[in-house]
Amino acid sequence: MRLTVEAEGAPAQRFVPPGDGAALAAFCSFAAMRGFGAVHPLIVLAERLQESGVRMGPLTMFYDEAAEDAEDLEKLELAWQDRAGLAEALAGLARALEADLEAAALARRGGAEGLAEQARAAAEFLAGAAGTRARMVYRL
Repeated sequence: MRLTVEAEGAPAQRFVPPGDGAALAAFCSFAAMRGFGAVHPLIVLAERLQESGVRMGPLTMFYDEAAEDAEDLEKLELAWQDRAGLAEALAGLARALEADLEAAALARRGGAEGLAEQARAAAEFLAGAAGTRARMVYRL
């Protein structure tokens, strides 16, 4: 799996975090599943981080970059969000993982080693990117 962070602009800017962003993609996928009754270390991590003030909303907006039909194209377009908000959520994720030993342990138990590094790298990319919108897309 590969996660790409895109920033709107001419030309469009694209960034793939270290490790193809696989840990970040996994975390975002599980974070989107909060509230459905499933239990997984990355869901518990997302809940813990949200309780500590990390905004999960921006981290749960992503879509498959391989659009196969008009519906996929529409959903891909809807994945665009505020660049600064996404950058802050990613930076908050990285800070929380670096400061909270229990959060870091949940990431490891969930198989998301490298999550802090990937989130920080994506946040730094977005902080220096042009444009007001950004999105995260994945490729299986």
